[in-house]
Amino acid sequence: MTNPRYQQGCTGPLQEPGKNAARWVVNFNNGNVNDNNRNNNACVRAVRAGEYHGGGEVTLQALHTAWLAARKGKQPSRNQLTFDARWADNLIQLQELINTDRWQPRPSACFVAERPKAREIHAPDFADRVVHHWLVPQLEAIWEPKFIHDSYANRRGKGSHAAVERLKKFVRQVHGGQNGGWYLQLDIHNFFNSIHRPTLWRTVKRSLEKAAAPDTVFQVTHALLRRHPLHPGVHHHSTQAERNLVPKHKRLENTGAACGLPIGNLSSQFFANVYLDKLDQFVKHTLKARRYLRYVDDFVIVHHDRQQLETWLNEIQSFIALELRLSLKPDIRLKPLTDGIDFLGYVVRPTHTLVRKRVVAHAKQTLAQWQHRHVNDSQITATPAELRNIQAVAASFNGHCHHANTHRLHAAMNQQFPWLNAATRRRKFHHQLEGRAIAIPVIAPMDSKREPA
Repeated sequence: MTNPRYQQGCTGPLQEPGKNAARWVVNFNNGNVNDNNRNNNACVRAVRAGEYHGGGEVTLQALHTAWLAARKGKQPSRNQLTFDARWADNLIQLQELINTDRWQPRPSACFVAERPKAREIHAPDFADRVVHHWLVPQLEAIWEPKFIHDSYANRRGKGSHAAVERLKKFVRQVHGGQNGGWYLQLDIHNFFNSIHRPTLWRTVKRSLEKAAAPDTVFQVTHALLRRHPLHPGVHHHSTQAERNLVPKHKRLENTGAACGLPIGNLSSQFFANVYLDKLDQFVKHTLKARRYLRYVDDFVIVHHDRQQLETWLNEIQSFIALELRLSLKPDIRLKPLTDGIDFLGYVVRPTHTLVRKRVVAHAKQTLAQWQHRHVNDSQITATPAELRNIQAVAASFNGHCHHANTHRLHAAMNQQFPWLNAATRRRKFHHQLEGRAIAIPVIAPMDSKREPA
C-alpha cells in the first residue's frame, strides 16, 4: 500500500497540525479538489452553512456562491465576460477588499428604459453585483421575519401575481359582506430618488447591531449608503435624445447629496422594502388596517367605510412626511370597488379581473411590428431565433392573462393575428438552419405535437 505524501504545511487530507478539525481544499484552476495531492496549499477550514467564520470574514465559498447567483438567468454582458475570464482571481480580490474594509462600489452603467415610461436604469459593475448577491441574503435573513405578510415586491414566494391574487381576496371579502366597499390607492412621489439614505442607514444599522452582524456586512452596507450612488462615476449607454425622455426630477444626478438609490440594483430593491417597512408597520399595527398590501411604492387599502379611508389618508400623509421624508403623488384614488382597481397590469373588480388596456396595447404593438416584418399573405418567413423571440413574447402575454378573465381577449387577438398560433407552435430546428429564413404556412396542422424542421 502506497503511503500518502503531502507537502509541508498540510499534515493530512482532513487534519490541521495540532487540531482535530475538518478542512477542505479548493483548486480554482480545474475541477480537481486538490490537484491529485500535488497542491494542498489552498487548505481552508470547512464551516456550517450560515455560520460566520474568522470573526465574520467573507469566505471564497460564499463569494463563489454569490458569483453563480449573479450569473444565473442573465444575458452575459461584456463586463461580466471580462470578470468571468479570470473569475478566481477576481473573487480572491473581492475577498481581500471586503475583509480589509477597503471595498467600495465601482462606476455603474446607465441606460434608459422607455416602457412603460421613460426612466433611468443603473446597472452595477458585475463585481458589485457579486457583492450584492453575497450581502442581500444575509440582510434578508435579518429582515424577513420583521416584514409584514402583505409586502410583495422582491421577496421569495411573493411577486406581482401573488399581490393581485391577495387584492382579489380583499375585494371579494369587503364587497361580498357589505355589497359595496371602497378602496384607497396611493403611490409615493419619485420614490427611489427621494429615499433619504442617512435615515435608511440608521434603520439598517440598528438591526445589524441587534443581530450582531459581522463587520464585513456593516462595512459593505455602509459603503453602499454613505455616498451618493453616482459618486464612483457612471458610464452612459444611451443617447442624449434618450436621456432627454427622462424628466429632470427623475434623474439620479439631480437628487440631493443625501438622497437617492439607483434603480436596477438588487441591493436597492431590498433597501426599498426596508425603508417602507416603517409605513407597513404603521398601517397594520397603528392604524389597524386589515386589508392593506404594498408592491414597491404602490399600496392599496380596502375598506367598507369611505370616511375611515379618508382619515387614514391624512394620517399616512403626515407619517411619511415626518418619519420618511416622503410625499404622495397627487393622483390619490379613493373610489368604490365597483370602479375597478388598476394595479400591477390588471383591473380588479368584485366580479372579475381584466388585463390593463396599456398591457394589451403594448402586446398588440409588438405583434403588429413582428407581423409587418415576417408575415406576408398566408406565409411566415423568419429565422429560428426570430420565431423563438415571438414565442417568448406570446408566452409572457399569456402568462399575464392567466391571472385574469381573458376569454374574449384571446378570441380577439387570434382574430387580429391569425398567424400567431402557427408562429408560436413548439418546434425543433436543426442547428444548420440557425440564421436561415424558414417559410411556415399560416394555416398550421391541427396536430399539436412537436414537428422537426
